[in-house]
Parts: sequence; structure tokens; C-alpha cells
Amino acid sequence: MISVCEFMNSYWSSREMTTSISPTSLLTRDLEARSAGSSGRRLLELLELYCLDLLGASRPLEFALRLQSADPRCRQVLEELLEWTGAEQDFQLLALVALSPELDRLSRSMSRRRPTDDTVSEILAQATQALRWAHELIEGERIDFVLSQARRGLRGERRKLTRHNVPAERLPIGFDQAEAERETEDHRLEVAVARHVITLDERRLISETRSGENTLEEFAASISSSYDSCRMRRTRAERRVREYFNVAEVAK
Repeated sequence: MISVCEFMNSYWSSREMTTSISPTSLLTRDLEARSAGSSGRRLLELLELYCLDLLGASRPLEFALRLQSADPRCRQVLEELLEWTGAEQDFQLLALVALSPELDRLSRSMSRRRPTDDTVSEILAQATQALRWAHELIEGERIDFVLSQARRGLRGERRKLTRHNVPAERLPIGFDQAEAERETEDHRLEVAVARHVITLDERRLISETRSGENTLEEFAASISSSYDSCRMRRTRAERRVREYFNVAEVAK
């Protein structure tokens, strides 16, 4: 049985040991382990139960590798397999191995031939999701559907990151003083209030605690609130300000 979480756990563990890992090698390694012994025999019996042509293969890994061929018969069997990937999770790993050369090419083409870990992870996640719905299509369209969904899903995630990614800097525990110039920050806060990104109370909270006029503890006591409540309120308000100005700058 395969899941995105299981595969990515294997993927990240392998990345700790080497930088030359590809989706093809990891998927193949996973299926090779699952093809051994009784688990492999049960998977072959399940394939036969669904009346799938094993193409002369004696092990699940051998079957999946044969499905990588461009031979019309192999492509037809892969199309037939994709009809059942939504019903049998065991078939999802077989399908991913069969499609892995094409997923590899896709990840390279969308990353200038140098795919990152995030790109590989997202393409595999999108392809696995598409496998659950491939049965909705007629035979002959399922392979293209899975690959196009992987491509479309990756592009969609990248657009989201472009719109919402906010540059962040790791701060030490207890840090309570902004490093940005106060004049520029005050102007942004004025604009944020005028455009209803934050409230006047939130501007006061940010201004007083970031300028050093008050600590968060002192500010919380002055309004009869708790430290944690003020801290979270300031965090949310500052995030909205950063996101607003980040999007505005991209839009220009």
C-alpha cells in the first residue's frame, strides 16, 4: 500500500544520505521491497483478480518496469491499471513507477533541468491525487490526465507561493525590537490603517511595542489583556501588513 506520506518519508530519509536521488530510483526501490515474498505474491494475485495482463512478469516490480515501455500493448495495460488506482491503493505505487520516467522529465522541464526537493514532492503528490480520479476517464485518456494534472497542480502551487510568500527572518526568542527604520514602518502602518488592513488599535499595539515605548507585558497590562493574547494579535496584524505590501509590490 502506498501513500504520499509514506513515499515522502522515504524520499527525505534518502536525501539525508545523498543528493543524487530521483523519483524513479526511490519509487523503484520502494516497489522492489514490496515485491518480495508473500506481499509480492498477493499483489500479483490482486492484479490477476482485476484481469490485468501481467505481460509475462513474475514480480510486481518487473510488471511496473514493463509498463514504462512505449509499446502500444504496454500503454493499453497501463491505461487499464489506471482504471483501478482509485479503488486499490496497492496499484498506485505500480502506476507511479510506470509513470516515473515521464514524471522525471516533467520535473526537470519545469525546473530548468534541476528539480528541487519541493518540486519532486509536489509533482508526486499531484500525480497520486490524480490517480484517485483516473477511473472517471475513458481508456486512452488516463495517462495524459495524470501527467497533465501533475503539471497543472505544480504550476498552481507555484502561483500561490508567488502571491502569498512573505520573506521571513528567523528571530531569537525574546526579540521585541524591530530592526526596520521606524519612519518607513510608521508610514506603512498609516497606509495599512487607511486601507483597512489593520485597525487603529492594532497599529497602536505594533507601534508602541516595536518602538520600545512599551514592552508587550506593559502594553497588555495597560489594556487589561494577557501577554499571549497581545503577542498573537500583533503577529496576525504584522502578517497582514507584510502580505498586503508584498502583494502590492508584485502587482506594480
